[in-house]
Amino acid sequence: MVHTPFWGRAGGERQILRLAIELQKIGHKVEVFTNAVNEETFPDFFKQLTVNVIQHPMKGKMPKWLAPAETYGKSPGAGTEKPSVLRTWMRRRMGRQFYTIPYQFPCMLCIGRKIPKRFDVVNNHNFPTEWAVFFAKKRLKAPVVWMCNEPPYWFFIPELRNGLRKLNWPLFELLDRVAVNYIDEICVLSKVGAGFVRKAYNRSAKVVRTGVDTELIHNASGKELRRKYNLENDFIMLFVGGSSYARRSELVKALYQLSKSYDNVKLILDVPARQKETLTKLSEELGIRNRILFFHSTSDKELAEVYAACDVFVYPSAISPWGLVVTEAMAAAKPVIVSNQVGTSEIIQDGVNGIVIDRAKPDKIAKQVEVLINNPKLCKNLGENAYEYVKNNLSWERYAKNIEIVFQEVISRSKGNP
Repeated sequence: MVHTPFWGRAGGERQILRLAIELQKIGHKVEVFTNAVNEETFPDFFKQLTVNVIQHPMKGKMPKWLAPAETYGKSPGAGTEKPSVLRTWMRRRMGRQFYTIPYQFPCMLCIGRKIPKRFDVVNNHNFPTEWAVFFAKKRLKAPVVWMCNEPPYWFFIPELRNGLRKLNWPLFELLDRVAVNYIDEICVLSKVGAGFVRKAYNRSAKVVRTGVDTELIHNASGKELRRKYNLENDFIMLFVGGSSYARRSELVKALYQLSKSYDNVKLILDVPARQKETLTKLSEELGIRNRILFFHSTSDKELAEVYAACDVFVYPSAISPWGLVVTEAMAAAKPVIVSNQVGTSEIIQDGVNGIVIDRAKPDKIAKQVEVLINNPKLCKNLGENAYEYVKNNLSWERYAKNIEIVFQEVISRSKGNP
């Protein structure tokens, strides 16, 4: 299994580690290959797995303005260093394509060349691991299954190819399209994700839903957290995650609209520290800074308590093939509000186990939250139905067995069997 750096606590990292563990439980031998690991992110998971770290060939030699933190960090905590002004400027102007030539390409090349010949199938995950398996496939003579959580958006969002991004785009497009041609099967988490793959590569993809830590989250209590922050009598909206496509500002604006009529509505944003500054500034401009709490959970236990403390979870994303945090909130028996542009909207029956809105605009979010504020029974029923759905349909064991079926199919095809 191949993944990009395990440097933060995100859905993609959790997904591959849990999948690897579950595959081991049902009798498979699994190894993970990556180019950096922050063991503080998922310590319990890393202890159960064989993780091979193939470091960047220029680790410690690249200037800090050019290199991501994990290439020069001396400890896991180095990933939290404040980036240089120049690197921040380049990242904003060129996005992830800024790292294509100096960082991503050499990393994937090294991983692809160093995976040993002892595997029946190679399973790569987050972009650009498809480049690593391209370099590895001919030598390994093993089929490849790409768990494509998020295909590169540059293929179908024109503005992400404007400005300085044009410098790397031709090489990026060539590398990616060629690499994907050598992948035997592509799996995605939703029909939304399958649509992205079709747009980017003109290929079909199999939908395989990921799992969720249902009981861990469901058994948590948010009472202590609410008491600690004096929230016992408040109605709490929640957002969790670091996705760059989640419109957190829309949620802050929705809170502003609600604040005109309700004194007890507050918002918890459990987000990376780097996102706090912009959202704080917006909340101050709107005069609602005292209604927002910023968290940054560093463990599963902390995160489960945050979910348990909220009254409604809102995922205001404009583009998302899935949204693991949505299913986690459902596992906590909380009503969820998502836009129909989000992959998890496919598992939500509007008004039964959640609420689906047509694009996550502030007024639409505020309207649905207001319905829940004034209807506690509906709020409770939506949450209970959400929990029942994830409990019955989204276990990590089921996810692993479904992926196992895909592995068996591609291995059989590679051997020439019908």
